[in-house]
Amino acid sequence: MIKALLLILVTLLCSGDVFGQTLHRITGSVTDARDRTPLTGATVVLDDTNLFGVVGLDGSFVIRNVPPGTYTYTVSYVAYVTQTGSLTVEDEGLELHFRLEMSRAELDAVTLRAARDFRTEQSARVTEQTSPTVVNVVDARSIEMSPDVTVANVVQRVSGVSLERSSSGDGQHAIVRGMDKRYNYTLVNGIKIPSPEVKNRYVPLDIFPSDLLDRLIVTKALTPDMEGDAIGGVIDMRMRNAPDRFILNANVGLGYSQIYSDQDRLTSDFSVISTLSPHAANGADYRASVDDFPYGNIDFREEGAPVNRVFGLAIGNRFLNNRIGVIAAGSLQQNFRGANSLFFEMDVDREDNNPFYDTVQDRRISTEQIRGGLHVKTDFRINDRHKIDFYNALIRLEDRFNRAYADTNLRIGRGQGVGTGRISQNFRTRNQLQQIYNSTLQGTHLFANDNLLLDWSAVYSLATNDDPDMVDLKLITGRTINSAGEFVDEPVLLDRDLTRRWTNNEDEDIAGYFNALYTMDFAGNLLDFKAGAMYRHKNRTNSFNSYLLRASPITQVWSGDINNHTWNLFNPGGTPTDPLNYESQEDVFAWYGMATYERGRFRAIGGLRVETTDFSWETNGPQTLPGRTGQRDYTDILPSIHLRYQPQDNMNLRLSYFQSISRPNFFEVIPYSINEDDFRERGNPFLERTQAQNVDFRFELFPGALDQLMVALFFKEIKDPIESALIIDGQAIILQPNNFGTANNFGFELDVTKYIRNWGVRAYYTYTDSRITTSKIFRFRDDSGNLTSRELNQTRPLQGQSRHISNLTGLYKNSRTGTDVQLSAVFTGRRIIGVSPYYENDIWQRSFWQMDFSAEQRVGYGITAYLKINNLLNTPLRAEVPLPNTRNPQEAPYINTDSNTLVREEFFQQTWLIGLRYAL
Repeated sequence: MIKALLLILVTLLCSGDVFGQTLHRITGSVTDARDRTPLTGATVVLDDTNLFGVVGLDGSFVIRNVPPGTYTYTVSYVAYVTQTGSLTVEDEGLELHFRLEMSRAELDAVTLRAARDFRTEQSARVTEQTSPTVVNVVDARSIEMSPDVTVANVVQRVSGVSLERSSSGDGQHAIVRGMDKRYNYTLVNGIKIPSPEVKNRYVPLDIFPSDLLDRLIVTKALTPDMEGDAIGGVIDMRMRNAPDRFILNANVGLGYSQIYSDQDRLTSDFSVISTLSPHAANGADYRASVDDFPYGNIDFREEGAPVNRVFGLAIGNRFLNNRIGVIAAGSLQQNFRGANSLFFEMDVDREDNNPFYDTVQDRRISTEQIRGGLHVKTDFRINDRHKIDFYNALIRLEDRFNRAYADTNLRIGRGQGVGTGRISQNFRTRNQLQQIYNSTLQGTHLFANDNLLLDWSAVYSLATNDDPDMVDLKLITGRTINSAGEFVDEPVLLDRDLTRRWTNNEDEDIAGYFNALYTMDFAGNLLDFKAGAMYRHKNRTNSFNSYLLRASPITQVWSGDINNHTWNLFNPGGTPTDPLNYESQEDVFAWYGMATYERGRFRAIGGLRVETTDFSWETNGPQTLPGRTGQRDYTDILPSIHLRYQPQDNMNLRLSYFQSISRPNFFEVIPYSINEDDFRERGNPFLERTQAQNVDFRFELFPGALDQLMVALFFKEIKDPIESALIIDGQAIILQPNNFGTANNFGFELDVTKYIRNWGVRAYYTYTDSRITTSKIFRFRDDSGNLTSRELNQTRPLQGQSRHISNLTGLYKNSRTGTDVQLSAVFTGRRIIGVSPYYENDIWQRSFWQMDFSAEQRVGYGITAYLKINNLLNTPLRAEVPLPNTRNPQEAPYINTDSNTLVREEFFQQTWLIGLRYAL
């Protein structure tokens, strides 16, 4: 009986007819009156009732279960004028559309208009639609909601962008449209900054905490007023601006890396490390002794599961009748990451040119990253025509790295078969500190009845990299088979040599920018003339000191404690004449002129940029060393034209052509030689800059304020691309940068965003095909039975380019309950990560999916709880040579196939972060 009554009640409620009264729905939208952007989170309230609707992602709202009658209503949203009125609900219900105006405030005869919040997704779509060129924008709210805590991981959410990851699996550098990191540059608030990296001009994006950003802008087609050294794209990090009202934001989070739930973390004592080498700390004539080298940083130990920590704080306000605005924001992150991997050193069979295993390494990596950022921005509104901005930022990343691996040699001592041979145990410790300081003073001034706009910038930046006392400890042992057929482990011996290496690098920029924009009416149409100039003086210094400690006596059985062993210092003076002790300078002077013509729905931007580069270097290498000093002077004339046509208000057709360059990295032209990583490296003082011609076409449709459809085609002709490739010099295989002829790169991008009420989907797909033809060596045995080789041309993609990359993100947002959920999957297709001198022996990273999850829930006034999970699928990095190992596949039978030979396999596992965010 009770069940029957309940069934009747549910039926009545579902039919909307209770005791003969029919209930209705009120639907509609709330948008900005000026540009129709949806005001997500606005409320439509029926006064004196508990009935209301909250505006969803697409600007729509719904009020359910409304009885017939006449009501007064209130429509409200922060910083907008509240609307009130009356409505009548009859049998068919209502559909209403509200357009809210931004509010105004009168203060001491100064009229201010409430500023748009440029941190929202609506503003990001408006920027993409109205931009003079091809851009993609990620807004602060999307960054905040994403699973990412660094800028590097955020940028992978942009169409056409994939990531190059660090040894711990975290994103580090961006690859834009298949173009490696060297072909892109980074801006902070529109200003180029120097790189703290020793080897690259490009700034590592993992150094920047993502919560300092207002938005991230990726530009893929350059206009003449942009610096011309980007072939892939430009990544502009717009830091938080001074607000129009008092704000206070705080963030605290705790988390862990799943890899440490199964194993302890490898660590050592980094406090004993001296930033400067004995030579640098005590003067050029100092003779070091063994006592100058502590052993705490190579006294490896294990610790339990560490806790990841994230802290953030931002505070800002306006003063003096809103003429002065100040914001200060800081972020501090302590993250523990790790990796477990197999790494195979390869050789190439002289019989058939196929790869085979030389050694196999079982690696274990533990890192501790302490990432911090502090930025302060002040703006002074002198009056409505003149404004001064002063920006200062300090970004810092300390990376404490420990690695242990067992290296089994598959040829030395291998005569007794699988399971025997020489084994070395290797331990590395490294404490790298990178910092970027930037100070920028900018002015904006309006003259001549607001027709002339002048802006200028004075910039000082300093990037530093301290990589002190990197040390590798090596132990040697082996395994044999005795007369009884049993495996016998040989004694563990201390390797006789212990190298201690210091590297310190500074990259200083002093720059000035000036731009003038004049706007006029030309036969009833808009005509802009813009001209400007830029000068930058860059000074980069690098110091390198390496000391060799030799065991005394040479043969010592490992005791298990580094402090129980004795050493002699082989070179007490260090290596002051190594070429990696160098200073380089670069002066870039650029000027440009451009014009913008706009008539109805058509706009054209065209102009010319001229950049003159004067680059020189001097090393401490021997006087007879080729390339010890060098100089490059060249001038580049870079034309561009950008066309946009609007068939209708929410549609764009864009066509762009521009020329651009990419300069060699400073480190690459130094004639150094070093053996620290997987291959011996060598510089190339004869490198030339890369030049490119670029064509872009993009169709853009914005059917809703948050919805978009973008379809793009691009083509690049690249002269003298630079890639680091393995070359053969005598019997040695060396990693060296070189220019490689001419390459072509073309592709297709599809970018879709669609919202329906509280649900949204964001997806992109990029197809890229680059081709470069180079000469390779093919080994074989000829008809006479002799081992020989010949050169063959091989066509391959550019290093780092994936043919297919995509992102699919599902979103749920409920403004009423304060719930946000995001699930994102990123696909990266196979790509070359190492170029071999041998035919078809390049190393390819396999394609992979990475899935990330994040969620937020409002738990109180201004307080939000959040959860971020990265690498849900525990996606490994796997790399292979696309040829079979026909010589010794038994060394790794479970990972070999008939067509590929595995080279690397790395597992990083998941990372979790849970926290609270407060916004006033």
